[in-house]
Amino acid sequence: MQRSYFGDDKPNKVITFSAMPSCPYILELQSAIKRVAPKDIKNTRSINADFVRLMNLLPLINIVFIFENKKHFIWDTIAEAKEEIGNHVEVLHTYIDYWRTTEPATIQRLNKITKNLRVLESLLASGKKLRIISAMFLISLLGGYVGSLICRETDLSSLVWFSDRDSTNEIGKNLIRDLFQISLIDVTKKNINFSFTSANSHSDEWYEEMTRVPDYITGAVSGFNFDENRAVDQKTAQMLGLHFKDNAKNTFLYRFKVDHERIRLQRMLIT
Repeated sequence: MQRSYFGDDKPNKVITFSAMPSCPYILELQSAIKRVAPKDIKNTRSINADFVRLMNLLPLINIVFIFENKKHFIWDTIAEAKEEIGNHVEVLHTYIDYWRTTEPATIQRLNKITKNLRVLESLLASGKKLRIISAMFLISLLGGYVGSLICRETDLSSLVWFSDRDSTNEIGKNLIRDLFQISLIDVTKKNINFSFTSANSHSDEWYEEMTRVPDYITGAVSGFNFDENRAVDQKTAQMLGLHFKDNAKNTFLYRFKVDHERIRLQRMLIT
């Protein structure tokens, strides 16, 4: 499950991935969540403690990536973002050309990915949707990497990504799925049954209640000022007390710090 905050009104931009094993009682769990958290955190006045207690009981791992509230995340300028993403696309074209010779059964799928990459290249050249592209790029690469770690450390053979309903899913024909899957498979170096929920800004998510977990975590972390060590609103303060102080072993916070041309990744704790 994945949720993000890319607005400009809070101290941080945040991408959260929440992973849990397959649940045979998912409909019952969704009903329980709907009773105690019927809305996203941004549409609530206060946190329902019963929801957070339920969330704390679930077998979850939450990986949270935190970015300074800059327009293009880890890049200082539009030109830098375009260059880095363009370089990655060139590498992907090389991969695809190689896969065409080694995996001929996947030619049709590779052709679709190539068309998606052409769409991305066109948008980069025209300078359109650069902020969304930057977000899509980071979500897919970080998500694929997190998925690969879970696959490496467990006997996982099948992964389903319950995506956020966001405009990042509308570049090409689910280009974000292609980038996510390539990162996942390339890092793990093994075949994994991967499924993607093709949510977009106009669709309804059948799994909406399940994404309340990363949504509430994202909302809280985006509203915490790490430099001043304070919550900027009451909902953030509530989540800090109800979840983060007791879940350091299953909710992991990683903050990107950009110092000139150096990027550091810091493990953060909220206590």
